[in-house]
Amino acid sequence: MKVILSALKAEAFPLINYYKLIPSNSIGLQMYRNDFFTMLITGVGKKNVNKTLKEYLKKTKNIEEAKFINIGIAGGVKGNCKIGEMFFIDKVFDDYLEVNYNIKSGNRSNLLENRVTTVFEPIINSDQEREGLVDMEAYEICSVLSDFNHLNKVTIIKIVSDFMDLDAKYLSSKKIQKLIEKNLFDIDHFLNDNSKLYK
Repeated sequence: MKVILSALKAEAFPLINYYKLIPSNSIGLQMYRNDFFTMLITGVGKKNVNKTLKEYLKKTKNIEEAKFINIGIAGGVKGNCKIGEMFFIDKVFDDYLEVNYNIKSGNRSNLLENRVTTVFEPIINSDQEREGLVDMEAYEICSVLSDFNHLNKVTIIKIVSDFMDLDAKYLSSKKIQKLIEKNLFDIDHFLNDNSKLYK
């Protein structure tokens, strides 16, 4: 079973529709599933991820067989990436913590890679110099999975949604869905190529 983790419904819905996932309320979380995929909507930010993912891991049977894929949007640095560009994350940092995570999830020789830093609040009109991408969930996903000894089963996919220079209201659900839809072919190709997910 592949478990897709997305913070927002707008990130999740293109995948829910594409894979024809149906709602599942078996453990009281926002979940959609079929025989091959489970979509878990975690909510935005570290606190929501911690609560939702821990509950899922504790209540789900045969969790040892699961593979976890975080798919969502991230802010990028103008000039280093393009809006709508998709990256596979190889390093995950936190704005305030010294521990970081190296993500190794199979052969990705033909795929763009980047690093991501997880922040507590959305960054708007930032003039701070940064490397890589910025999100609000990846670090906590890694932290929780590490606590449950599943860190070696995670893949993180981020799609650039903005350059951290706009009002949060401007990034509408419709725009987020379009960014995911634009990359559906590549996401699907990756998710269905087991040889690339885990060595």
